[in-house]
Amino acid sequence: MIILAFVWLFTGGPLRPSAKSGWFLYKPQQKGEQRAKKEVMEVLGKKVLIDEEESPKTKQVSSSSSSFSSSSSSPLPYFKGDDGRPISSSSSRSGINYNDATNNSASIVFAASKQSLSSQSTVKPNFATLKTRRAKETNPNEEYVEIKADKKNKSSIKITGWKLKGKTGLDIAIGQGASYIYANIASQPQGDVYLKPGEKAMVITGRSPLGTSFKLNKCSGYFEQFQDFTPELNTECPLLRDEELPSDMNDSCLDYIDRVSSCQTVVSIPYKYSFKLSSSCQDYVTQSANYKTCLDNHKDDADFYLPEWRIYLDRSEELWKKKRETITLYDDKNNVIDSKSY
Repeated sequence: MIILAFVWLFTGGPLRPSAKSGWFLYKPQQKGEQRAKKEVMEVLGKKVLIDEEESPKTKQVSSSSSSFSSSSSSPLPYFKGDDGRPISSSSSRSGINYNDATNNSASIVFAASKQSLSSQSTVKPNFATLKTRRAKETNPNEEYVEIKADKKNKSSIKITGWKLKGKTGLDIAIGQGASYIYANIASQPQGDVYLKPGEKAMVITGRSPLGTSFKLNKCSGYFEQFQDFTPELNTECPLLRDEELPSDMNDSCLDYIDRVSSCQTVVSIPYKYSFKLSSSCQDYVTQSANYKTCLDNHKDDADFYLPEWRIYLDRSEELWKKKRETITLYDDKNNVIDSKSY
């Protein structure tokens, strides 16, 4: 025994590498590493670079309570970074704490699943709805339906070219309109009709009092004074008394301006008021209380346009049945947008 002890010490004794290999020929830890690496490769679908340069015989066996804190000795897989160089998955970039080989696999699988979900498109298509409103009316100028763009839409919808169809089988296409109504009603530039998110279009069967489809604005209520619209136009125009007034006006003139109603064109001033007013005051009122001046003063306001269009189908007879009707809205590619029955 003494001779064998001397031979053992002579050949290296406790400094021999085999003396540090532990009780097992193959470390259980290595099997866990291989299983984790295989799962990572299956989930991520790409080659994982493993640091195999260091021999298993030179690695120390860790106790069950130790953790892999050093990236140089860690058994965790490596991934390629943006510059092509390997990046340890235990790096601070991942934000994941690895405790053992099994937890490594679960953490990497979770990170890969999260990345896959975040890369999916979340863009939703635009939607519009149809409402029958007063489709049962027999007067074409009072018969109308409503198209409304969903307020959650991400962009405007072009409804020019869309069609409405009832049980009679007649297709009625939506044409163009004037987004900006000039004071000279005789000529209005035409363009495609777009509905922004949350905007609506009243589609009237009859003919337009202005000769065109148009978008409402904060001054268009002036048209309601001399013409009939169904539904009625908004008559909350900017008040004359709220405009920037001349500094030389006396109290009598200011009192009369306070009387001028919203969206009311003043053509002439009644005698019971006019005899108290100077000629300059009367000229100011008659030249300012009208659609043209309202347009000039407010066309650049951020809230100038109202979220509503008036679309006219230019028909002289009713379009929808009084009862047992189904109205279907199609887009320009003949896809059904919405349908309503009554």
